[in-house]
Amino acid sequence: MSNTLTDIPAESAVLAGRKTWHCGTLTYTKAGLVALFVFLLLGNFCFTLVQQVIPSILPLKLKSLGASNFLIGALLTSTFPVFGMFLSPYLSFKSDYLRTRWGRRIPFFVLSLPFVCLSILFLAFSDDIARFLHGSGFLARFSPAMAAIVVIGVCSVAFQFSDVLIASIYQYIFNDTVPVMLIGRFAGLMQIVGGTVSFLYNYFIFKYAESHMKEIFVGTAILYFIGIGMICLFVKEGEYPAVTEKERNDSRGLAGIKTFFRESFSNKFYWTKFLYSAIPPLMWTVVPFNIFFYKEMGLSLDYVGRALGVMAVAYMAAAYFTSIFIDRWHPLRMLTYSAMFAVIFTMSNWVWLFVTLSPKTFFWLHLIATGLIGTFQGTLSVVATLPFDIRLQPKSRFGQFCSAQSILQNCCRVGGGLSVGLLFDLLQRFFHGSNYAYRFIFVWTDFWLVVAACIIFCLYRQWQALGGDKHFHPPAPWSKQGFEEMEQAPFVGVQTRWLNYSLGLVRLLMLLSIVYLIPLTAWLWHIGWGFDFKWHLLAVIPVSIMLYFVWIRVERSIKTDVALCAAGKAARNGIPHHGVFFMEACALLLLLLIWIGKTIMGVHEGLQGSALVFGIGNQITNALVIVAVLVLRRLERGYDPMLNYDGRKEQQATNREEAR
Repeated sequence: MSNTLTDIPAESAVLAGRKTWHCGTLTYTKAGLVALFVFLLLGNFCFTLVQQVIPSILPLKLKSLGASNFLIGALLTSTFPVFGMFLSPYLSFKSDYLRTRWGRRIPFFVLSLPFVCLSILFLAFSDDIARFLHGSGFLARFSPAMAAIVVIGVCSVAFQFSDVLIASIYQYIFNDTVPVMLIGRFAGLMQIVGGTVSFLYNYFIFKYAESHMKEIFVGTAILYFIGIGMICLFVKEGEYPAVTEKERNDSRGLAGIKTFFRESFSNKFYWTKFLYSAIPPLMWTVVPFNIFFYKEMGLSLDYVGRALGVMAVAYMAAAYFTSIFIDRWHPLRMLTYSAMFAVIFTMSNWVWLFVTLSPKTFFWLHLIATGLIGTFQGTLSVVATLPFDIRLQPKSRFGQFCSAQSILQNCCRVGGGLSVGLLFDLLQRFFHGSNYAYRFIFVWTDFWLVVAACIIFCLYRQWQALGGDKHFHPPAPWSKQGFEEMEQAPFVGVQTRWLNYSLGLVRLLMLLSIVYLIPLTAWLWHIGWGFDFKWHLLAVIPVSIMLYFVWIRVERSIKTDVALCAAGKAARNGIPHHGVFFMEACALLLLLLIWIGKTIMGVHEGLQGSALVFGIGNQITNALVIVAVLVLRRLERGYDPMLNYDGRKEQQATNREEAR
């Protein structure tokens, strides 16, 4: 490693005639960069495996023992953030100021690793432990099932306590060792590795979750020890500026607490960013209950595991594709545009409150077909999250700001975990114990998606006011100039050709939404479904035609503004960026084709009313698409769209000039 992964001065590498990459005092040769990525990605494979295996199996185990939804939510989605609220800020803040021969992050990995592995092993043998304690009289007051729940609860708490010690600072190692110009690609590779884990686990192993929990947990503990251990042994951190006496005093005791909150929460921009980042944990608290929704729709664990495995493969492909564009379009722009359209995609799932297709049809048309589109939609946001933090937060205080953000995130996890469990308990009571309650998963998710979209709208406008693509630097209340210098990555502005493609795809979407209704309505009349036929004729078709003409007007207005900008005049409204807009338009067009398939199968299976539900749902989706585009125009209003600007080519030309 010493020959390839070094902290030699950049001039030495240049004189040696080697191409190098830099991150702080670290200088990498090509071989060193490959080695760094291999060890970090291997560790990420094992880290992701643990984060996926434990939360996916324990809900099934607890449910089989008779645990309530509230208890499952409290144990699996609220305990970890409680620890995170208190431990994560302290560990992150201290790690920023830690100086050792092994770096400032690795020592935390070394100290925490044995405890994480032991706690997973205790979970693996929780049934044996419960039987022993119950038989010995220690838990004799409880029934065998309750004794098992108590043991699993204690072991789960122990696991989450030890896991938070590593998870609190896990991503900081990437900021400290990966060159900033490659962080987008690295984030994509991380998601590909995560997708590989998901595919292998869900496709081959998850079906044994209820019968072979012990073996799965033991294997997971061994792999985790190997993966994180490799990072500790072979990844080298760089050198950091020495901590001054004033900084040391300001980071201790009560003064450290004051410094932490004063620097982290004294700027409106960071408050907005933290609030946005706190919303996803609220949505994710519903994840442990997804399996119960799939069972409600008639699917077995085998089918669910296979579908999730397929989604993992799609996730890998999407991660590679989207990582290419993160630095070109900026991660904040990707997240903002994705947030607007995510509301639409999730709201389309509300139809399951009213329709129940056969399990086989649901599997292929929703879990597989729609799931593939949803995977792509979700990947846009997931891949951009790490670059989003790195590009908007000061590098010198990265751990501190991440932990400040995690305080709000963990508060939301705690409240969300308790609330969502209580919600499903109440819904099940309202529906007399029926698993129909789990169909409201999408209502919970969509509510928080709307909140997230509103917050990131405000964040995007603040980012533009602070300089946007060309001149943004993270606010730094502790510095004299009020901001911290940041390297600006080349970006791509609005490309008129691709924007026209995007607008054309939406126009095609609106047109096809009319065309398919004509033969469908005739079919409904032919089979004698008078109610569905009447409302298609009187409402669904007229509304679809109206939406088509509304979109034509919006499209013409955007093209008029583009022409004004091209002529050097100010646009009347904002011009949406082509990037994510184009990809979302493609996804919406595919969703319509799947929607048509669901409608046909609903009629074929004799579900009267299903065609009307899908028809109304499609028109609501189209109306929301128009609203989303109008919101994006408002988002970009007042700022130069920089038509057909490509900063990458400008940077390449500058490099060639410097080389001469």
